[in-house]
Amino acid sequence: MRLTYIWALVFALATALVGCGDSSSESPSSPTSAADGGVGSVAVLMTDAPIDDFDQFWLTVTEISLLSDDGKVSIFSGSERLDLLDLNSHADLFALADNIPAGHYDKIRMRVSDPLLERLDADGNVVESIVPRMSGSGKLDLKPSSDLVVLPGETLALQIDMDANKSIHLIQQGNGAYRFRPVVFIDVLTDKIIGKLVRVAGVIADIDGDNFKLCRTGMTVKSHDDNNVDDHDSGPEHEYEHGDDHQRCINVTGNAETAYFDHNGDALDLVTLMEDAPVTVLGYFRSMADHTIGLDAQVVELGAAGTFQQYAGMVDDLDLANNAFTLRDSDDNLLKVTFDDVSKFFAMNGEALTVNDLTLESKLKVDGVLHATDKLIKAAAIFIAVELPAAEQLTGTISMLHDDMSGFDIDDANLGDRCVKLDGDSNIYQLTLVNDSFSSEAVGFAELQLLQHVEVYGAFNQSGCFMADNILAETP
Repeated sequence: MRLTYIWALVFALATALVGCGDSSSESPSSPTSAADGGVGSVAVLMTDAPIDDFDQFWLTVTEISLLSDDGKVSIFSGSERLDLLDLNSHADLFALADNIPAGHYDKIRMRVSDPLLERLDADGNVVESIVPRMSGSGKLDLKPSSDLVVLPGETLALQIDMDANKSIHLIQQGNGAYRFRPVVFIDVLTDKIIGKLVRVAGVIADIDGDNFKLCRTGMTVKSHDDNNVDDHDSGPEHEYEHGDDHQRCINVTGNAETAYFDHNGDALDLVTLMEDAPVTVLGYFRSMADHTIGLDAQVVELGAAGTFQQYAGMVDDLDLANNAFTLRDSDDNLLKVTFDDVSKFFAMNGEALTVNDLTLESKLKVDGVLHATDKLIKAAAIFIAVELPAAEQLTGTISMLHDDMSGFDIDDANLGDRCVKLDGDSNIYQLTLVNDSFSSEAVGFAELQLLQHVEVYGAFNQSGCFMADNILAETP
């Protein structure tokens, strides 16, 4: 199973925030730095959890910043339109900022806008568009349970998981509209918390055996002169360079287990890498010294970006003896999929799997090359959706708090009275409405109250109690 999140943040979208008058409290001075006054880097990876009801979920991100009591340091500013559901099997390396003052930060600020849900037909045409209700300016403040630490000469890597499956809520009143209330988990990636697979396309440079640099990736890199503290929300946004000179190359590390595929989707036994050749790499993020970042390559796909596509569906027929199965998509179209002995299998969360995890009716995404005339996909990587427990969420009010602080009873709206248990990995988030805006703060069990409305995410154990992973508790 996937390693448990160290830091997970859940927040509610701020509502009815008018203008930028709150920025006056932010000081232009730098956050507390390390003793040597050094600087580090911050890398942001963006991903999402699966959702079944829609094919696309678009959201625009305009800001990601680190906040402390002394000021705000911008990691990203601009306008990036993301299809979050395209990220449910991997993470995108979204932004990188250099020369961030070393020290402790206690919040992450994001600004998002223009959510849009779409359903597509078999040909990829939009057949339904829904704009979920989103009040306010889209300014989101996330307060972790521990400080975010930027160390001199090192890279702090943040994987931001916009959990669409928990963020989209059906409004029961009215005409069945949708409400967008973001639920976000943040991993601080380390040698032990490796996160999802990262997908990056670019061109090969500086080949050294199985290792090379991946350049011209299109990744947004904050230039040296722009890493000053922002002291006003309403001030001019920093510029981000997009020219080749400002697009950081990524160090790609290969090994004997790395799988290579050519532009036809065929596995390569003898690999000859060439300078300036286009390539896409699937690998785990790795922070390196001197502000550099890297990927431990699992799959290397040779060919221009877009040569390998993802195809979603369910296993309709399975022929493991011949490394093949039939993929049935959401419109009941059938495609034959073949895979090589070196093709890789992963869970949607990045956990490595094997071919034995592939079963009939498995929901999955296939990363491969489609040969349209044969209706055949040659697969380089296959992402399998692990089935969730029958009940993954309880919603209701706390009817009793256990004296030993091990949990509580909840009066669930659908299931009635149920016991909820917590362990050392459970997270509790207090959601508070203040002046028509929401804040989120990690709290302890002692902050929970009788009759408090909560949403609990987790799974039932063998004794029938619900084991809580994350608890959203509204302030009474």
